[in-house]
Amino acid sequence: MSTSQPALATQNLVAGYERDLPIVRGVDFSVRKGELVVVLGPNGAGKSTFVKAIAGLVPIHSGTALLGGADITDVPAHEKIRHGLAFVPQTENIFATLTIEDNLRLAADILPRERQARRIADLYKMFPDLAARPSLRAGQLSGGQRQMLAVARALIVEPAVLILDEPSAGLSPKIVGEVFSRLKSINQAGVTIILVEQNVKAALAIADRAVILVEGLVRHEGPAATLADDPIVAELYLGVRHERRAS
Repeated sequence: MSTSQPALATQNLVAGYERDLPIVRGVDFSVRKGELVVVLGPNGAGKSTFVKAIAGLVPIHSGTALLGGADITDVPAHEKIRHGLAFVPQTENIFATLTIEDNLRLAADILPRERQARRIADLYKMFPDLAARPSLRAGQLSGGQRQMLAVARALIVEPAVLILDEPSAGLSPKIVGEVFSRLKSINQAGVTIILVEQNVKAALAIADRAVILVEGLVRHEGPAATLADDPIVAELYLGVRHERRAS
């Protein structure tokens, strides 16, 4: 992995729906090219607000967001995909009344016409379940298939960084495993991923590194493999306090 230029970074990012009531309160964050980083934290910690601010969906009041070193703080949400940043929200991430094929064609419309069909074919190879029924309406898909269609739509422009907000929400444990396995494969193919997730165990199992937000601030971070059993994670994320032995 490259250690020189972060794939994505924020510097003292302050964001929220109201200027006087920031939810994200000065976050310094970075992810290296090729990393899969999971953002954890209790409910109300500001995780989703943080990634939505980077994606341009929540106002940034101060600080900066950098993509490959380029300042994207003030780039409109619909333009960030052209800069290489793709975002998959938790809900309303597909067009349920359209077919799988139409969902992909709509996403591909940003590409030059000569690349569109080839890129859709590439995505069908990556997601064979979608390729099997391209004329099926997206609203008829299972929860896991919907998530994969949402991810396929985001990947169609070959982004440098993919951000996902709670992709396991509402899915069964088996389907969560399938979705996360696919995300790991996408990451191993070269896409940098930032994942906001409440399913701590499943997220840490595929992540390289984890960042814990509490009350809009970074409270802890480290390698995913070591944080899985770290008592600090239990205290900050799960609210479990470990008694200290008397000396």
